[in-house]
Amino acid sequence: MIKKKLGFIGLGKMGAGIAERIIHSKLPIIVYDFKKENINKIVKKGACGSKSIEDVALKLADPKLIILCVPAGKTIDEIINQLSLYLSSGDTLIDLGNSFYKDTQRRSENLKKRGINFIDAGMSGGIDGARNGACLMIGGDKKEVSKLEYLFEILSFEGSYKYLGKSGAGHLVKGYHNLIEYGYLQSLAEGLESLSAISKKESINLSLEKVCDIWSKGSIIESRLVSDIKKAFEKDPSLEDISGSVYGQTLKEMQKLISIANKSKVKIYSCKAAVKARMDSQKKPTYSGKIINAARNIFGGHTDWKK
Repeated sequence: MIKKKLGFIGLGKMGAGIAERIIHSKLPIIVYDFKKENINKIVKKGACGSKSIEDVALKLADPKLIILCVPAGKTIDEIINQLSLYLSSGDTLIDLGNSFYKDTQRRSENLKKRGINFIDAGMSGGIDGARNGACLMIGGDKKEVSKLEYLFEILSFEGSYKYLGKSGAGHLVKGYHNLIEYGYLQSLAEGLESLSAISKKESINLSLEKVCDIWSKGSIIESRLVSDIKKAFEKDPSLEDISGSVYGQTLKEMQKLISIANKSKVKIYSCKAAVKARMDSQKKPTYSGKIINAARNIFGGHTDWKK
């Protein structure tokens, strides 16, 4: 039995950066990923590798603490099922992914019956945030969350984390954070597409990179997204190799959140339009879709348009 170690499952684009940050903090960590090469990379950085999901649990002393950083959906349930035989009262699981908050509430309620804590920690910051500190939106039992403040200090950017309420609160806030991102990014992309079209028609020859550069320096719409779009244009001014069809892992969740907002008598016009625009782009690619995909590639390493 290896004592005082943290279990970590999921070493993809985000997970690898988070695991490295934990290693850098000197907190011992046992890692697992479905791809052996991902495990090997993090082991070389100083982590302890494992052969399977079950092996992670077996190498941890009680009470066990395991972080899940895997795609939302059935993968989370499958991992919980595999771990369940090795978990007992007092153990804690943390979901850093983009899980739908009602799924989180269901998982938490089921695990609570056995005395197992399930904490949702919605994470924003992209690949850069994973490596250098992110924004964390946390839900779960307040007492259990408070015990893990040292961990959230490690994962966050200069203490950018908040406990927001009972189970599901973190993922609820992260869900609408992502929906706002959809709306804002769509608006930026459409504005830039308009500038591009008008510029060509009137022979003004605008540089969209320069537009984003000036917008990212003190303007009212200054943001991380504007800066990332600027980086995308620096990388490829024509966006020739970027598809105009926008997909994404969270698209179905955004549709659910729109429906939930509507039931709460919130019209949510712009976000609804942004989701529809992404759906429409899958049938008819757009230039604004290219801009959105280019930005998503910068902040999250997304390349799902290639499927």
